[in-house]
Amino acid sequence: MALSIDHPAHPQLGSPLFSRIPPEIRNHIFKLALTAYEDPDAEQYRVMTHYRRPGFTRPHKIDTSLLLTCRHIYRETSKIPASSNEHISWYWREPPGIKKNHVPIDDRPCSIIRRQELRTVHIFAQQFWLEGYGFAGFTGLWECACPTTLIITLRHSDWWWWESEEPLTLDPKQEGKASIDKYSRPSDPFEPSSWGNQFRKIKGLRKLQLELETVDKKKSELDAIVGRAGGWEFALGDDRVLRLSKSKTRRTAWIGAWLDPQGGEEDDDDHDNDDDDDDEEHDEEHESPGPSTTGDTGTQDSITLHDKQYYFKGCELLTHSQNTIGATLRRKAREKLEAEGVSFTEDASVEGLPIKASIYYVVTLIWEA
Repeated sequence: MALSIDHPAHPQLGSPLFSRIPPEIRNHIFKLALTAYEDPDAEQYRVMTHYRRPGFTRPHKIDTSLLLTCRHIYRETSKIPASSNEHISWYWREPPGIKKNHVPIDDRPCSIIRRQELRTVHIFAQQFWLEGYGFAGFTGLWECACPTTLIITLRHSDWWWWESEEPLTLDPKQEGKASIDKYSRPSDPFEPSSWGNQFRKIKGLRKLQLELETVDKKKSELDAIVGRAGGWEFALGDDRVLRLSKSKTRRTAWIGAWLDPQGGEEDDDDHDNDDDDDDEEHDEEHESPGPSTTGDTGTQDSITLHDKQYYFKGCELLTHSQNTIGATLRRKAREKLEAEGVSFTEDASVEGLPIKASIYYVVTLIWEA
């Protein structure tokens, strides 16, 4: 008969792991061994998808075989996978194998005790879900649990009507879709159902991280939102307040596949519209076009490498050749971004990109109580 896990554990003093290594160092070793990573044996995500990005090119994996070593190790490590890793939830445009709008923390059979082991929760959410009732329902799950860190990521294709390049808007004090005509002031109260008023439900929250992403040609629009975010403060349910740590704001960028606004991906059956895209197709024999008339910069950067012409059109990196984007072009893009004070994320996933790609600009904001 199998023994219960509550059965007394052998002290394992014959093992140097327990007899010579201090508990603090041993715990650090266990955390490293139980850290999630991209599974090199898993199939890579397709390039032209909404969910592929730096750090998410393959499914994540945690090697939990360590927990099966012995009862003593199990008792010291059983909570580490949940407490030391991000618990990732996808609200639309999720990788394959994840059921739409269904994540483990939404399972009612999942006990409150299990949720209390989680410390960091990371959600990828479309803006309509954040500003609607979806996020309000999500925060209600944590009234009896205690994640200390919440990360919210809005990708380029998560913004309202990204397909037709509508201006970016975000206001935590407004209920529903933020109005571009009237932004809230720091002195304005939060409307009851606004997404910024929902954090008070999350017991024990200490840190909010907001990752906002767009394409390079809309950089000025995102920077305007970031400028207003300096006045955002979020009240919690225990009289504490989350305030922006301006010194921790990070601006980064990466090169990824250009996403077709008209779809073409199997998971684009959600909040997309059918507006036409006015992007031109460029033949190999054509000359480089003049300055771009789209976006805020209105500039045209052209690069000639080995008799092949590459150019920036707004956010897009296009090439007249059939070759994939190479290391030299990525270096040129990195130099362009770093000249603007943006850190470039060099990611191996850009190898073998199709002809058309985009520079994605990301601002990470952190509020702390």
